[in-house]
This record gives sequence, C-alpha cells and structure tokens, in this order.
Amino acid sequence: MGFLLVLALLIGSWLLRTCAPVEPSARVVMLEAEPSPPPPPAPPDPTPVLKASLDDAAADGRKLAAEVAALEADIKRRLAQCKPVEPPKPPPPKPPPPLPADRWAQKDLTLLQGCWRLGRDTRGTLELSGRSEACDIKAGRICFGANGGGQRSSTAVCPSTGTITCAASITARFGNDSTLGTTQPAVPCNPPKANWNGPPNSLTCRRIDDTLALCRDKLNFEYEFRRE
Repeated sequence: MGFLLVLALLIGSWLLRTCAPVEPSARVVMLEAEPSPPPPPAPPDPTPVLKASLDDAAADGRKLAAEVAALEADIKRRLAQCKPVEPPKPPPPKPPPPLPADRWAQKDLTLLQGCWRLGRDTRGTLELSGRSEACDIKAGRICFGANGGGQRSSTAVCPSTGTITCAASITARFGNDSTLGTTQPAVPCNPPKANWNGPPNSLTCRRIDDTLALCRDKLNFEYEFRRE
C-alpha cells in the first residue's frame, strides 16, 4: 500500500508539472538584413519622338491637302471644257404611206397629189425621123394635182441625136376593177425628130402595197410607180 501511495504522488506531481504555465523566453535573435539592390534607371523621355512624329504627320496632311486642292481645280477646269449633253431629239414623225389601201379603195384621187417616179433607167430603141437609134432612157416622172390631172415627162440620151425630152398632160381615173388608169395625148418631143404617141403610152396601174404600184402601158412595158 505504501508503494502505491508513493507511485500515486509521483504521477500527480508529473501531471502538475505538465499542466503548469511556462514563462515565455525573452531572448530575441537578431538577423542581419542583406543590402537592397539599386533602383532601376528612369525610362527615356518619349516627348521628342512623339513631337517629331506629329510634325511629320502634319507635313503629310498639308501635302495631301495641296494635292486634293490641285485635283479639284483640275476637275473644275475639265468640267468647264465639257459641252453639256443635249437631250436626244425625238424621232421625226413618220410620214403617212403614199398609197394607203383605204384611200385607194375609196378611189381618192387626192392621194396622187405630188410627184412620182415611173420605172427605172433603162436602154431602148427609139424611132427618130424614120431611123432607129439605141438610147439611154431615164426613169419617167409624173406630177399630179389634187384632181388627178398632171404632167408626165420622159428623157432619153441618144448617141447621135443627143438628149430628147418629152412632156405631155396626163389624166388619171380609178376603174371599177380597183385599177388606176392614165391617158395622155400624142405630143412632139424636143428636138422634134421624135414624137410621143399618146394611146400606146397610156397606163393601167394596180396597187401592190403602201409604197408601190405597178403600171403597164399598151405596148406591154411595165413600170414601178413610187413616190419621189
């Protein structure tokens, strides 16, 4: 029992020492600090470079402005030299057809008013004072008034006789078969070596279209009849 008591006291003493507060140590350890590095050098001043760039940009701007002003002046000069574009002129009105079907069917002689070309230039034989001569015969011409009356003329150029001109009064009438007929008297030509016989040269014309009629004389020669 005495041994157990001594052991209990020792255990209690150990526990009291373990739980008792310990005074802090007042010793401070001083560490020697290393020297700090020197500060970095100051950056260079960008003001001079920026000012130089700004001056260059301003010079370029003035140069471009001068070029723009020169181009504008050149454009104005060229525009002043250009002639204004005239608006297109309206097309001229189409003339009425010379041989309209309705007026032909109505036997309207006023549609003949004016001058017409009869036939084409050709070559033929003329009887001149009892002899024959080959001549160049020009296209004929007929000019009508408002009532179907007018004049027909013809010209021929012959090697020996020279130029022969013939002119005769002419009268036009519409027939019952929708044809147009003309009659003319016999007349002397100029020079009087040639005569223009009337009845053989009378015409019978039939309308082909709005611009053409075909006329045939008593000698069975055919002529185109067109407005001049």
